[in-house]
Amino acid sequence: MNKITILIVAFLVIGGYMIVADKGYNLKENSEDRKGFLEDFSGWVVNLGKNTKEVVDVAREQDWLPEDYEEYTANDTVK
Repeated sequence: MNKITILIVAFLVIGGYMIVADKGYNLKENSEDRKGFLEDFSGWVVNLGKNTKEVVDVAREQDWLPEDYEEYTANDTVK
């Protein structure tokens, strides 16, 4: 597995643990707690995706080139 995949899985596992710890879910014994956890976790993942999309949209709209940037084409040579 590459490092990004491991990082994403670790982030999701830690997030799931934080939800269980915060809500006090008993996932082994109570099926209602499992349903509640799945609802909370899936809602968190959906919100995470929406927030990531918003951040990427804002970053994409930024002017990343310096003010004195000149466009070069493939035929330009170094002088």
